[in-house]
Amino acid sequence: MDASEKLIADTLSRHAADAPADDHLLSVVHARLRRRRTGRSIGAVVVAAAVVATAVTASQNLSTELHTDPPAALDPAPGWHWESFKTVQVQVPSSWTQYVSGSAPCPSSLGSPVIGRFNDWLGGRRLPCAAAVLPLSERQDYLWFNDVQAPGIKRYDGGWTEETRLVGGVKLSVLTRDDALRERILDSARPITGTDFYGCTPRDPGDQPGKLGEDAVTSVNVCEYYKHSLVAGSAMTADQVTTFTSQLRRVGPGLQIPATSCVNPAALRTFVITVHTRTTSWPLRLFVCGTSSAYDLFRQGPHRQAQPSDLAIPPSGVTPSPR
Repeated sequence: MDASEKLIADTLSRHAADAPADDHLLSVVHARLRRRRTGRSIGAVVVAAAVVATAVTASQNLSTELHTDPPAALDPAPGWHWESFKTVQVQVPSSWTQYVSGSAPCPSSLGSPVIGRFNDWLGGRRLPCAAAVLPLSERQDYLWFNDVQAPGIKRYDGGWTEETRLVGGVKLSVLTRDDALRERILDSARPITGTDFYGCTPRDPGDQPGKLGEDAVTSVNVCEYYKHSLVAGSAMTADQVTTFTSQLRRVGPGLQIPATSCVNPAALRTFVITVHTRTTSWPLRLFVCGTSSAYDLFRQGPHRQAQPSDLAIPPSGVTPSPR
């Protein structure tokens, strides 16, 4: 730790007792420290530290820059997309398309980046991976939601680094050899204060009147929930929208796909499909149970996650977790 970093740490420590609990504040401090490393002078950093310390002690003034609500999710950068889980959303490269339901770092296949979710529905299958990190020959980049890793930074062999942050009450872990990529992903994370980029609320909105009108459908968003908690949000592709809309019109009003009468624990997973036209939107509430070609249309991307039985490296019963 150099002299300027020590000064910042000492200043914040002296005021810690007066600090409000605020994940956003911590992320701002983190970001400012990183900006210093890109070329700002020590004097500028000391000024920034003084500004932070003033904001910390003035806990009653929550309208300052450090305590405003996070900005709304904007369109992702080219080549990137938004991923959401429970109460947080974050941008990742669009080439990251391997989705896993389970514990880090167990993948379903080797050689491609992973987006993992340690989902509540795993129940007794919420077992730790047998390894804290994969061997170098099998290691791959990942973003993992809600894993057991504590917030902080861990460095592994071969120049690999894993950083975990707590954002919106959810842990995000990113493993990569590319420090700039890791910071870009984690810096994009923000709590979902209303809806995510896809219009999904953190909690299942419950039954809503749904219908499909005759207007041309322009887009379809998908919100998946388990026991009322957001699992993921997404948007259908143009081709999927055309096919899905055609199938819904054939089914007619009062749509339930699949039927809700079947007995299956997976029925605790529900989807709110919002159909948009140029003038209005219609929510359709669908339940996971049985099979349907329409169901397959929205069971894509983050809604089709590899389960523990599908993983190339299965989870183990080892406790405590090696991570």
